[in-house]
Amino acid sequence: MANYNGSKCIVCGKEFEENDDIVVCPDCGTPYHRDCYNQEGKCINTELHENGMSWNQEKSDEENEKESEPENKICPRCGYSNAGDQNFCSHCGLPLINGSDYQHFNDGDRHNPYSEFGPMGQGFGGQEGPFHGGQPFDPFSGNFVTIEEDTDIDGVKAKDIADYVGSNKFYFLAQFMRFTKLKIKRSFNFCAFLFPEYYYFYRKMLGHGFFYMTFRIVMTVFMQSMLLNFGMTSEMTTADIAEKISASPLWSGIFLGLGLLSLILYIISGIFSNFWYFQKAKHDIINIDKIAQSDIQRHDTIVKRGGTSFGIAIAAIAAYYLIIRVIAMLIG
Repeated sequence: MANYNGSKCIVCGKEFEENDDIVVCPDCGTPYHRDCYNQEGKCINTELHENGMSWNQEKSDEENEKESEPENKICPRCGYSNAGDQNFCSHCGLPLINGSDYQHFNDGDRHNPYSEFGPMGQGFGGQEGPFHGGQPFDPFSGNFVTIEEDTDIDGVKAKDIADYVGSNKFYFLAQFMRFTKLKIKRSFNFCAFLFPEYYYFYRKMLGHGFFYMTFRIVMTVFMQSMLLNFGMTSEMTTADIAEKISASPLWSGIFLGLGLLSLILYIISGIFSNFWYFQKAKHDIINIDKIAQSDIQRHDTIVKRGGTSFGIAIAAIAAYYLIIRVIAMLIG
């Protein structure tokens, strides 16, 4: 007969002793005190039964318990070992998704409602229609981020943010979740880096749009004035212009300083534009909650306040060139 001394009964938690009346499960071999087994009426080591495993007397109780626990998730960013049931890394906050959690993205003939979305959240089909949750891809972490309709993103529901954002909702939801979980403010938006004034008007971020538009106009007017001051004409080559500017240390320093300032401001825009948009979305949604008289009015107001506007962006481009042309005529 097997010697179970030192092992524990999983019902009462007491170690088996030499004279104990012991019975074992005929399927998995788990030992019990006879009274404990009669009390339960069956083997309660369901983890072993479900996995087709057997109780191993040679292993410690700690090892047997670990076999029944979910496999630990290793964070791909910092290497921290997290419990198997955790969705985010306890050390750095990175979303943790097992491969099995998104196998439904390739499930044969079943329709995948998110298959039309690109890796950066761009909607090949426009990403229109109501948001019902999903797993957008976060390019910064390299993982899918599970987001449901009622997922709380810093005090605002994911569905409300999706309604507010409109196009590219999955891309922005992944970024907003990242800001909330990692407590950071940075990501990178190439459109906001290359064309910040037009991008902000397109996203209805009028304050940021006017700031960058004003800066661009001032820089353009200053450069035109400087060229006129040096007697430069449109027929001159870039090399001729550079030679004239470099001949004056003062103007050369000013020119380089302003160029550096422009680059810094545009980099800041690229890094923080998504966070600024997140802050605006939260602010607008919270204010709408205070004044909305019904759910329908609330939804319609969120959609109208957010979204995008090609009209505003085109008007901003037209206004820029009109202002520059008028100023050029005045100083010419």
